[in-house]
Amino acid sequence: MHWGKPQRLSTGPSLSWEHTRAAAGPSGSAFIVFAHVTTGNAPYDYTALYASRYDAASGTWTPEQPLQSQPGNLVRTSLAADEQGNAMAVWVQQTSAGNTLFASRFSAATGQWSRALQLTFPLDDAPTMRLAMSPTGDAVFIWTTLCKTLCKPAEHRVMAMRYAVASNRWIQPPVPLNSARDTPSYWPAAALDANGSVLVQWQQADPRGVQAIHGSGFNSDKLQWCSDSILSRTNYGAASTPAIAMDAAGNALAVWPQRVFTLSGEPMQGIDARRYDRASNSWQPSERIDSHVSDYGGMFNPSIVIATNTGDALAGWLYIPHPPPLTGAAEGRVYLAAKGEWDIRPRFDRSVDPNNPRLGGTVLGGFPVLASDPAGDQVAFWSQSDHTAWASYLYAPGSFRPPGAPAVRAGSGRARHHGGHGAERAGDGGVDGDRRGGRHPLGGALPVAAACFDVPHCCRAC
Repeated sequence: MHWGKPQRLSTGPSLSWEHTRAAAGPSGSAFIVFAHVTTGNAPYDYTALYASRYDAASGTWTPEQPLQSQPGNLVRTSLAADEQGNAMAVWVQQTSAGNTLFASRFSAATGQWSRALQLTFPLDDAPTMRLAMSPTGDAVFIWTTLCKTLCKPAEHRVMAMRYAVASNRWIQPPVPLNSARDTPSYWPAAALDANGSVLVQWQQADPRGVQAIHGSGFNSDKLQWCSDSILSRTNYGAASTPAIAMDAAGNALAVWPQRVFTLSGEPMQGIDARRYDRASNSWQPSERIDSHVSDYGGMFNPSIVIATNTGDALAGWLYIPHPPPLTGAAEGRVYLAAKGEWDIRPRFDRSVDPNNPRLGGTVLGGFPVLASDPAGDQVAFWSQSDHTAWASYLYAPGSFRPPGAPAVRAGSGRARHHGGHGAERAGDGGVDGDRRGGRHPLGGALPVAAACFDVPHCCRAC
């Protein structure tokens, strides 16, 4: 196993990097969407969305294919794939009527992307959003929006729309999930099981006015959405930016940062986790899986992936303990389903002492992007402030290898071989189009580079 050499996907006009999304498909295949800044509608420049697919058998990317059926500047993009080789893209595009949601589906049977389909009436703002697919091809699209034109008075809404693979259609109309609509909602997260049941989470203020994690779900047996509830601890401080992953049986794990004060009054920020048990249809109590006394930055933007066959999971986040010069770290925690508990604390990035999870790295590690196959082999990938991209991997049942030589040096055009195991399901935990896409929370972009990893197994979205 090794990291392949980077390949140039486009020689066209300049790329708009913030719209780039990737998703893994079966047997080592992959999908990517990206945007060109084009003057095709001169004199006005706009960004146009394109897609390409990686074929593992030939080791090549297909020619780029435009997804938009009409010109219009891109605002947000999202991409997901299933274990059957299908994929789906959703984007917000500026039209003469306003910001409008469109979708296109890649069919593994035909090898083609469908014509762009308008999903909704134009929106009143630029939403944060999340697209997720099940292993079998069902999908859910979640977005947050300030509804003004169609809502009197105006309401802050969390909206959901499902795609049913059996009927090959989006289920209309979209459904509002949040009962409290007088405060803004942010950063939706979603996951599906093999039967098409859905769990959704988002960030919104609670009755105290403190940011909290709210959640809802869709029961595929009853074909109905459940009422929303608050999932984060209401006797703690603010909670934010949730991430969630679900195994094939419908069990799920969710993580988010949440603040609390110590007995001495010091602010502490940690990562809380909750497990959803499908058999009892209930969330287990919150558990703190990592914490630090927050003297400067804190813990940011967790992500989580789960082994669909075993229920083992890997969570990761960025920890910044000190002011500049920054010595942040890409940290994480492993969940072992057989024990029903969180286990080892992998430290992803290079560090003065890689065995000390409280010691800052020699360079700032970026938000880790994670992947897991159904058997539980897991990969972490992140960029660092010295313009290198790194990877670390875990073989089930739980032994992380330390990071090796840089897999890719951003901007160098070269890749070095890096041993590892296949990644089948991945998730960045971030919300498409928000500040998580390779940007440091204190300002400034982190380096981003990519190479294709040779994977022999069936893959899920990343």
